[in-house]
Amino acid sequence: MKQLKTIAGAAALAAAVAAPAQAEQFWADNSVTVLHSADYYNVGHAFGAPQKTMEMTTMTVEHASGHDWGDAFFFADRHNGKGSFGDFNETYAELSPRFSLSNMTGSELKAGPVTDVLIATTYEFSSDSTGFSQDNYLYGVGLNWDLPGFAFFQTNFFYANNENIDDDLQLTVVYGVPFATGDVDWMFDGYIDWSSAQEDHGADFHFNPQLRADIGKFMGITKSKLEAGIEYSYWHNKFGVKSDDAESAVSALIKYHL
Repeated sequence: MKQLKTIAGAAALAAAVAAPAQAEQFWADNSVTVLHSADYYNVGHAFGAPQKTMEMTTMTVEHASGHDWGDAFFFADRHNGKGSFGDFNETYAELSPRFSLSNMTGSELKAGPVTDVLIATTYEFSSDSTGFSQDNYLYGVGLNWDLPGFAFFQTNFFYANNENIDDDLQLTVVYGVPFATGDVDWMFDGYIDWSSAQEDHGADFHFNPQLRADIGKFMGITKSKLEAGIEYSYWHNKFGVKSDDAESAVSALIKYHL
């Protein structure tokens, strides 16, 4: 039954992504980010490993775009780290197309600060280099919000069809707040993930904001092309592993928009 649900989810997501391939694109952003921290929580510590934190460098490739059918977000992380069992390399990625019900029905589905209702989908996958590959399929309902000071604010409520652990529910909040101090332009953005507990895993809470300054304009580079800043990761029950320890890591980062 689990396999049938996975196949059905994969087929539905593939069809949904393929259908609007020729649709109109309104905007797009592509970027590469490099992050580094020595304070990431080592999940192996919950199983008796002495090393509580680990060092890791991550290169992230991101794509975000808006279309007449909705929006799309994709990222791929390439991790290079030092954990309980030595050095490791791991790849993790997500593909998240969302489909606007307002555009699909021809009727504006909005009320108050809610500007649209969307069918939200996500495909999560990772490599098997550390023995923890996964293919997860999430589907649910998304809302776009118009809130003062925010460039964007989205909430997505998913049912998660997980490959390796029991299925659960997930709430994802995505936001972005641009602001300026003197001649420096800043962006404060990120996401919050919460997933429900099941028999084989704990409730997972991940708060992951970034604060970035536009440094490109001081170097003769086109505005908003090159940013530098920090990322903070607070992660309780990382990967659903029950633990009294939570990740609290600050990473240095540099981001270039292509």
